[in-house]
Amino acid sequence: MRIKYFNRYELKYLVSLREVEDFVKILPQYLERDPQGDEYGRYTITSLYYDTDDYRAYWDKIEGHKYRRKVRIRIYGNTLVKPETLCFVEIKQRLNKTLQKKRIYIPYSAAEELCGEGIEPDGHLEFSGFDKDTLNELLYLQATLQLQPACVVSYDRMAFEGSEYDAGLRITLDTNLKGRIHDLTLLSTGYAQNHYFIPPTWCVLEIKVNYRIPYWLTQMIAKHGFSLRRISKYCAALEQSKTLLQTQRITY
Repeated sequence: MRIKYFNRYELKYLVSLREVEDFVKILPQYLERDPQGDEYGRYTITSLYYDTDDYRAYWDKIEGHKYRRKVRIRIYGNTLVKPETLCFVEIKQRLNKTLQKKRIYIPYSAAEELCGEGIEPDGHLEFSGFDKDTLNELLYLQATLQLQPACVVSYDRMAFEGSEYDAGLRITLDTNLKGRIHDLTLLSTGYAQNHYFIPPTWCVLEIKVNYRIPYWLTQMIAKHGFSLRRISKYCAALEQSKTLLQTQRITY
């Protein structure tokens, strides 16, 4: 199993493609394109988010709770998803401004059973260390919150990573941001249709750092006039069905 477990700071900006065009041209002078993508560092991400029946994770974000968690299944690339397709099951956790992500790597069928039913993956999958801790936390969250599929989010990402001089720095630009709250599975069904939740002429720019943003990057942000924006792709996609959320509202 592969694991990713780290603490980071994350800054988000909502910018038009026209505004970000020159910014992207300069980035290769400082950063490397993500080797997991194509020659331009591009790839597709599709995630299935889980939430309670009253959308607790959604309201935690909207109400600005300092501590909040989201559970999701994530697939990279334009993969035809089958039950045996390997995927990441992730817990994305935020405490104040610090972001922590923990994840395990298992077949998709096992991921749906884990997140939606609290069924532990078959014994032939071996977990140890942080993997086991993450698995136990996922089982706990499902058992206590009765998580269920809530929303599918997909987008195209262009990613850049820092060199040895900017270790831990990562910049991503997400476009074609779409979602749906029906047909809540990543298995290919042939009829699921996603809808834009952010206009296709805009993108979400994210900067992730371990400690601080390098000076050259703060200068570039100021030069292009980018303004911080508190945006959640999960929440924005869910708001396509705002009426449903309002009828399910409860106070914590």
